[in-house]
Amino acid sequence: TSLETFDKKLPGFLSEHAVLHGVETRTSASVRINRHPIHCSVMPFNDSLYAAGEGAGYAGGIVSAAVDGIRVAEAILNRVLG
Repeated sequence: TSLETFDKKLPGFLSEHAVLHGVETRTSASVRINRHPIHCSVMPFNDSLYAAGEGAGYAGGIVSAAVDGIRVAEAILNRVLG
């Protein structure tokens, strides 16, 4: 996979301590990805995939993208921890 290739260039990138790998886009989305209103997962396709920030259509800049990332992270924690 691409992550394994990256790990060869940067040893230790993939490890048992890795928690999350995310993808960042360089442009704003012209559409908004639908997410569940409470737990923020991409619906109805995948309840364990989370789209956040500017590329997902939920922010318009770096600050609002960061805030949306925090919102999604909190939703994931609430969902996992109950």
